[in-house]
Amino acid sequence: MTLSVRACTAAEFLDTVHQAGKTVPVEQSPEWAQYDSVLPGREHWRYLVVDDGDTPMAALSLTSFAGRFLEQLWAKHGPIWLDDDRNPQRERALRDALSSYIKQERPNAAVLRLHTVHPGDDLVDPLIAIFYDRTIVLDLTKSEDELLSGMSQSGRRNIRKALKNDELVFTDDTDISEQEFADVIYPIFEETGRRGDFVLRPPAFYYEMLRQLGPQICRLYTVRHRGKVVSWALVTVYDGEVDYYFAASSAEARKLLAAYLMAWGTMRATKAEGATYFDFLGCGSDRSPYLDTLNEFKLAFAKKGMIDAPGPWDVVLRPNVLRAYHAQRKAIAGVGRAKQTARAIVGGVPRSKSDAVALADTAAGKLAGAVTRAPQVPADAPKVLPVILDFTLSGYALARAFHERYGLTSAAVVPFTTGAIADSSIIHEVREVGPEGVHNYDLVLKQLRKLATENPQLTVIPLTNHDGLVQALSAKRTTLGKNVVVPHESPEMLQRVSDKHEFNELCAAAGVATPRTVVLDFADGRPATDGLDLPWPLIVKPADSGHFAALRMPGKKKLYQVGDQRQLDELLDQLQAAGYDGRLLAQEFIPGTDLLSVTLYRAQDGRITLARASEVLMQDPRPAYLGIPDVQVVAPLEDAIEQGSKVLAEADYHGFANLDAIRDPRDGKVVFFEINPRYGRNCYYATASGANVAEQLVADLIDEKPVVAPDLDGELLYTTLPVKFVAQTLGGAVADRVRRIAQTGRVADPLQYAGERNPKHRAYAKLAALHHRKAYQGQSVTLNVDDVR
Repeated sequence: MTLSVRACTAAEFLDTVHQAGKTVPVEQSPEWAQYDSVLPGREHWRYLVVDDGDTPMAALSLTSFAGRFLEQLWAKHGPIWLDDDRNPQRERALRDALSSYIKQERPNAAVLRLHTVHPGDDLVDPLIAIFYDRTIVLDLTKSEDELLSGMSQSGRRNIRKALKNDELVFTDDTDISEQEFADVIYPIFEETGRRGDFVLRPPAFYYEMLRQLGPQICRLYTVRHRGKVVSWALVTVYDGEVDYYFAASSAEARKLLAAYLMAWGTMRATKAEGATYFDFLGCGSDRSPYLDTLNEFKLAFAKKGMIDAPGPWDVVLRPNVLRAYHAQRKAIAGVGRAKQTARAIVGGVPRSKSDAVALADTAAGKLAGAVTRAPQVPADAPKVLPVILDFTLSGYALARAFHERYGLTSAAVVPFTTGAIADSSIIHEVREVGPEGVHNYDLVLKQLRKLATENPQLTVIPLTNHDGLVQALSAKRTTLGKNVVVPHESPEMLQRVSDKHEFNELCAAAGVATPRTVVLDFADGRPATDGLDLPWPLIVKPADSGHFAALRMPGKKKLYQVGDQRQLDELLDQLQAAGYDGRLLAQEFIPGTDLLSVTLYRAQDGRITLARASEVLMQDPRPAYLGIPDVQVVAPLEDAIEQGSKVLAEADYHGFANLDAIRDPRDGKVVFFEINPRYGRNCYYATASGANVAEQLVADLIDEKPVVAPDLDGELLYTTLPVKFVAQTLGGAVADRVRRIAQTGRVADPLQYAGERNPKHRAYAKLAALHHRKAYQGQSVTLNVDDVR
């Protein structure tokens, strides 16, 4: 094919697109080009048509985004493809033709950004932070009844509830003044930004869009409750397409379902004007996981799900300039971290000599920067790079397992470095992605991909006990690199075993005991509790902890102990008022304090190749760590292991699983509460008792020769606290048992490792155990299980 590129006027650009029977996205329109040109750092450059011989193949509008150091040309939501033959070869030929043209006509441009359907080896991730490649589009030519029937049951229900609320009013406020926008509209956006942890531009940026594009293209719709704006949307209407550009809702609006009225009102208003389709402009995907939080709301409007949209990719026109740009950004970030550390040093006031020494060591280490030590890998070690994605003692324990078994050191990718993984001889590299990485998993996965690319000769195994990262790794396993092995089940299996109600059904099918349970479903409003055939007190907890975590409610707990009908009704009323729409499980209360932890590995061939169980003696009393065991005794609990193994077999689950249970003192049976589809934060109790977790992963997933761990050889005390303190705290027969095990030398603290060669980390490990005692000051010496089951 012979491609040529020519510049044209705005009118010629529109005619070319419309003559081909295509529509123009608003960001490619001449009106948007004028809007771009009034914003700082932006300048519309040209309208271009790419011809294949004598036939127009594509058209695009290009805007220059210029900083002090780098100029980018972006065809936002372009090019507009003018025929239906959009294959990888033609897309690549188009990019090559545009690159040649721009190098001649705009030699200072370093990057060309286009939206493509197919991948290409000339494409790199865009420099922009937020974008999307999946969305939801609704056909507004359908009747309102047809649109509603295409929504999920919860979507239809929420719209109808909102419509019945006479105190909610949908309004067109496009003629709002700039001052009122800043005073009334923007604060709701700020609240939404804090809730979703994203950065906003100043209010003038959004109002300028409304002013420059004009009311024929840009609208501001609001929903008011008793006259007060609680939800709003900035919407564009162009060439028949409605784009739901920016939207925000207050916490009050979420409870009132005002966001559903907002979207539905926008559809009805624009449909009445003749608009033909409605685009929600972005959902979460593998490339844009930071939008995942929007999926639940948007999918309520389209039960058929999301569709692919051409995502942005960068074509590098001037590689040297881009390398210099990245070096500059890295230097600026380094200066920022140094300033932050310096402020922390200045603000740190040592209260003792040991505090002063620790403060000085921390400052020196941070200001010196991360140092990558080239580890000496044993000749017979597998060609594996363990990558720790966990900055807690769990991360160190996983790294320790690989070092104990194979002599391998690990890399770490974490939001920030903590004492648990800092200054360690078994972690040769730490890459920090910043505090935002705690919730933005894409930042972590991006560094994981880089490590995989930098080490093509090694098999990379990402390791974490963080539920969100486990789910992200599972969902994105195909995008992380060919040499990355994700040691977790599919997203569907993770959801199946993690949902507490489905877990109960699995246990029932396997003949395994769980507390008697009644499901209280808020999907159709507040559930009734008449005839609840369970004795008081009850344990009430969410079926889906992840869904419940997004709920904002004063005094929210992981679970509740409810003493009578009045307390249950008060709790359900409170949840309904907070807008909860998930399922609760009301369960019988199992008395006693004999909590059990079961850690299993089920290999790909279906065998249980690692099995360990422990009795929990002490749990961390701090609210943020509630339910995490500090002291456990690994013991031959064959009935618990047998029952847990039945659950994994019933689900056909493969990999590591950690199950929580209790022994019912009334009949001695083991009753299971839930399953964590991962190693478990305290998985080192398995490694320390002879069942190394790293060996299971390497043997099964890499060598494809599963290895059965040896049987337990005597009890072992796992503790993150000093043994003497544990015995003093527990007292009685339990303390005697602790001392007896300790005298045999079978004691394991995951942080205290004889193979650790860095004296700083060894010192930290000892101090951490001593310091952790403070968490128990003023706490009951008995194990409190009522708040954690």
